[in-house]
Amino acid sequence: MSQHSGYPGAPPGWYQDPAGGLGQRWWDGYAWRNSTRPSQARPTDVQGPVSEPGGTGQESEVGDPSSYPGAPPQWYPDPAGGPGLRWWDGYAWTEATVLPERPPPPPWAAAAPQGPASEMAPWATASRRLDAHAAAQLVDDELRLEPLARIAVAMPAVYFIVGLIMLRVNAAKWRVIGHQFHVIWDDTRAGITPPAYNTPDVFNPALLVVGIVTAAAVVIACVWQHRAASAARALGFPAERSPAWGVGCWFVPVVNLWMPYGAIRDCLPPGDPHRPRVLWWWIVFLAAWLLSTAANFCALASSGLALAVSIPAALAALALIALSPGIVGAIARTHRAAGGRLAAN
Repeated sequence: MSQHSGYPGAPPGWYQDPAGGLGQRWWDGYAWRNSTRPSQARPTDVQGPVSEPGGTGQESEVGDPSSYPGAPPQWYPDPAGGPGLRWWDGYAWTEATVLPERPPPPPWAAAAPQGPASEMAPWATASRRLDAHAAAQLVDDELRLEPLARIAVAMPAVYFIVGLIMLRVNAAKWRVIGHQFHVIWDDTRAGITPPAYNTPDVFNPALLVVGIVTAAAVVIACVWQHRAASAARALGFPAERSPAWGVGCWFVPVVNLWMPYGAIRDCLPPGDPHRPRVLWWWIVFLAAWLLSTAANFCALASSGLALAVSIPAALAALALIALSPGIVGAIARTHRAAGGRLAAN
């Protein structure tokens, strides 16, 4: 079959109908066609196995092909649908099969010119370019917000510090509020009508302004986190949760004690040297948040206890101010470098 090496099996021609008919069916070199004709004897110089299937594989020449009712003995494409050839002994299909020297090409292989083996398909190249463009766009969106995000992520710590200062300034008023709560509780348990509740004025305009600015900063920080997480996903970084859920988990009780850390950590690739820094940032954030909350409750019972809790809370808040902008910068640098490598490839 060397003269027909362009085909994976037998060359185009009329062969015994593999469906079991008495006539012949046209084989186009790749598949059986619907064209049939009555069996016709034709001379051929084919060779086949003389031994039964599984024998030594020795071959001998076939006799006069006109003595057969259909196609003469020869190797034909396997009618069972296999990739190789099966031996037709002139009367029936045998168990003898051979595999082609190379896998058969698809039907369109002869019509479509093939490029070098190492050449990437056009659709794959276009897909990679689209992915790189989308990732670059997401990284650019993140980087545009980076300068403002560096300030925004530190604003909660500023709010903690201002709140602790105002707590110390209004310590006496908070102690009065705590005493009134205690009196109301004792009178209620004793069945006595408690006295009228007079709330001291603890309102402070400075804390209100800082609170409004902090609320706006939290919105900016959430937008930055969503952009950073989306860019990380486009760059191929693995993540445990979606960008939207990474932002939303901040506002879900209990899960906001650990899920936001994972969302920020996943903005960096596995093995990145800045990942341990994210863990330290999260520990400091929890310390500042929980200690500041505890100081407010302690102020209702004891000014001294509130001061004792406020000092470590303020130190944790200062550490948070120092660490937060660096986390944003580390993520931005990592994404900028990864985006450059993706565009270069």
